[in-house]
Amino acid sequence: MSELPPAGIAPADWDATPASVRAVVLALLTQVAALSTEVRDLRAQLNLHSQNSSKPPSSDPPSAPKRGARAKSGRKAGGQPGHLGHTRPLLPEDQVDEIVPCYPTHCPSCQSTLPTDLPDAAAIVRSQTWEIPPIVPHVTEYQQHTVHCPACQARVLAQRPPSAPPGGYGARATALASLFHGRLRLSERETATTLTDVCGLPISLGSVVRCCERVSDALAPIYAALQSVVRQQSVVNMDETSWKEATARHWLWTAVSALATVFLIVKSRGGGAIVTLLGEAFAGIVTSDRHRPYGKRAAALRQVCWAHLERNFQALADYNHPDSEWATGVLEQIEAVFGYWYAFGEGRIDRSGLQAALLPIQGAIRDALSAGQQIRWHRIQAISSELLAVWPALWTFAYVEGVEPTNNAAERALRPAVLWRKGCFGTRSAEGSRFVERMLTVSATCAQQERHLLTFLTEAVEAHWCGLPAPVLVPLPTP
Repeated sequence: MSELPPAGIAPADWDATPASVRAVVLALLTQVAALSTEVRDLRAQLNLHSQNSSKPPSSDPPSAPKRGARAKSGRKAGGQPGHLGHTRPLLPEDQVDEIVPCYPTHCPSCQSTLPTDLPDAAAIVRSQTWEIPPIVPHVTEYQQHTVHCPACQARVLAQRPPSAPPGGYGARATALASLFHGRLRLSERETATTLTDVCGLPISLGSVVRCCERVSDALAPIYAALQSVVRQQSVVNMDETSWKEATARHWLWTAVSALATVFLIVKSRGGGAIVTLLGEAFAGIVTSDRHRPYGKRAAALRQVCWAHLERNFQALADYNHPDSEWATGVLEQIEAVFGYWYAFGEGRIDRSGLQAALLPIQGAIRDALSAGQQIRWHRIQAISSELLAVWPALWTFAYVEGVEPTNNAAERALRPAVLWRKGCFGTRSAEGSRFVERMLTVSATCAQQERHLLTFLTEAVEAHWCGLPAPVLVPLPTP
């Protein structure tokens, strides 16, 4: 025999087949194999969803598995019997604007008329109703008088006081316009409408834009200070998403630390953005996905996100490839990793217990990756080699305080920005991008510091207009 017969054909029959027919059969079998691989790849691509890829849950098709489906308990929705309700605490009487005394007039038992001068002071039932009064803008008029100079007869026009706002809106109104647009993600037109309908403040689209520009200028030194704070942290989470500036593709980056969160919009998705955000000398640990620029950092200064890994291995398991069972085995080990991390977070084991519990899992995953390098499927080979090359970066969370195994902090920080992008389709200028950076940064950090955003924005605008130092949101740590 000159060649082995295809599967299912007897050698004698194959030898008796004319050479031209055998060539056609082999060509067809090769084509079928290639088409089968292509069909499997296309089906796998169609089956991608938020649980086996980086696609957002909002893009899940109806065929995607339900997230976190739980068995029905049979209980009705809402608070259960014995549950202590959450009530708003009563204000002291000296902080109440109006007190309305209520007295019973007739006895429900005998219908006798009740006196109003013999109440039981110990049996008063107090309840309070909160209401927002109609919002009426406070309008200040500046009357600039002109005086003739008695010496030279020149006409001298008085200047507005230094404390006067530069435009037609005060610091709080300016800050509120930027909050509606930059934090609540209203469009400029919706911002103008809301300010008019809710606050009785007549304002045009152009004035909304100018308010945002003035707030952006006021936040510039605060943004720089927060960037310095993040650069001095020992642990940060980083992520990026696409952004449009003047119809050109840009990237919105974020760095999240325990004290502050900073955003940056640049043209590049490369490592230069990381340096711009964190500085050349940043020596802390970066938790991130496996985007290539992060790989320039030493593995000991990284934490690779296990949530991304879980989705990647789930995609391999869902591929219906003959070697997909390999990924299923790794997924079982990843589930154990999260199980022990949750036990550590709940205080059921300490850090040394976490490290001891992860040792056999580390060995099992390393053995699986080593075996994966020998599997002929290129997808398994690639991820196995990639993870073995950054092996220490998979386990930093087990040894360094403050490091988590996932990049959820950065992904959560990006969600408001993604919603803003979907509503406004990006920014039209570099100045608009600076407003986005600064507003997202101050908004996220105010939430971390439990600071009232509108109050802080107002203080920043007032300080900027008066030439005073900007308010401090997070004190700069000692280097």
